[in-house]
Amino acid sequence: MISMSFSKRERYIFIITIIFIAMALVYNFIFEPGLKKWQILNDEITAKKARMCKDIRLMKERDSIIQEHNRYAKSAKNISIILSDIENQADFFGIKTSNIKPGQAIEMVFYKEYNIELQIEGQMNGIIKFLAGLIKLPTLVALKKFDFRLISRSPSVFKGTIILSKIII
Repeated sequence: MISMSFSKRERYIFIITIIFIAMALVYNFIFEPGLKKWQILNDEITAKKARMCKDIRLMKERDSIIQEHNRYAKSAKNISIILSDIENQADFFGIKTSNIKPGQAIEMVFYKEYNIELQIEGQMNGIIKFLAGLIKLPTLVALKKFDFRLISRSPSVFKGTIILSKIII
């Protein structure tokens, strides 16, 4: 081995340098990764606690959520029945329907009113029969808006928008 003689001052600097390098290695390879892992686990715990609090709140409101869901499902079922009746009657009279927009239910004291906007296209006699069929039972729909224009003269095809109102008790 090569033997070197250091002065007292050089030995202190060498020992301080070795201690500094050892501390840097301990910090970079042991302390910092451990601190990051601890922080990640702490964040996961916080997220799981928040999720658990939300789940507990939902469990407390379970009955009201189920009632609201059932009411909404019944409402959606009513609307789908109405829309299928309208489409079936339109097909029966040779009317093309498009851009059907069911509106929100307006709740009154004893009933709910649904507004449905749709665009239809067809010959005028078919449109009249279609609208007359909608007003009759079992559909029982009221016509709120009726807006048509002539788009073709040869077979006299009309296109327009209608807004229907359906009352459900």
